[in-house]
Amino acid sequence: MTDSITKTKWLTIPNFFSYLRIASVPFLFYIAWKGYPNLFLVVLAIALSTDAIDGYLARKLNQVTTLGTTLDSVGDTAMYMTIPFCAWLLWPELIRQDFTYIVIVMLAFIIPMIAGFIKFGRMPSYHTWLAKITTIFLSLTVLIWFATGIVWPFKISVIIQVIVMIEYLAITIRLKKWRGNIPTYWHAIGRL
Repeated sequence: MTDSITKTKWLTIPNFFSYLRIASVPFLFYIAWKGYPNLFLVVLAIALSTDAIDGYLARKLNQVTTLGTTLDSVGDTAMYMTIPFCAWLLWPELIRQDFTYIVIVMLAFIIPMIAGFIKFGRMPSYHTWLAKITTIFLSLTVLIWFATGIVWPFKISVIIQVIVMIEYLAITIRLKKWRGNIPTYWHAIGRL
C-alpha cells in the first residue's frame, strides 16, 4: 500500500537490483553490437531475474519506497525497450518475421507511460498482479524465442501484455492522484 511507502531511502537492497537492471542496458547493447548472442542471453536472463527479485525483497525486507517503485518501472521500461533493438542486431530474421508483435508489445509499454505522464507527470508504476505475472511470462518467452526460435509463447505473452495495458489505462483514468503498487483495477476503484 502507498500509505506504508517511505520516501527517503535511495540505496536499499531491492533498489540495488533495479539499478543493476538499468546499468545492464548499455552492456546489453554493447554485447549485441559485438555479436555475442549466447553472452547476450545470459546477461539478459540475469538482468530479467533482477525484476523478479527486487519487488519480492522490497516487501520481504520492508524496504518498499516510492523511489524503488519508480526505479523498478524505469528498469522494466529500459529493459523491454532495449531488447528489440539488441535482438535486431543479433537475430534480424526473427525480428523481421514477427515485427508486428514487437511493435504491439512496445506500444503496450509506451502507451500507459504516456498516459501516466500526461495525467500525473510520472510513470504509472502500478505493478498490478497481472503485470507481474505477465512480466515473468514475457521474460521467459523472449528468452525461449531467442534461444530456440520458438515464437508462439511470445505471441501469447504479447496479447496478455495488451490486457495489462488496458488495465493500466483504466487505472490511470480512474485515479485522481498518482499511487504506486495497485494490485488490480478493482483495488484502484476501492472495490477490494
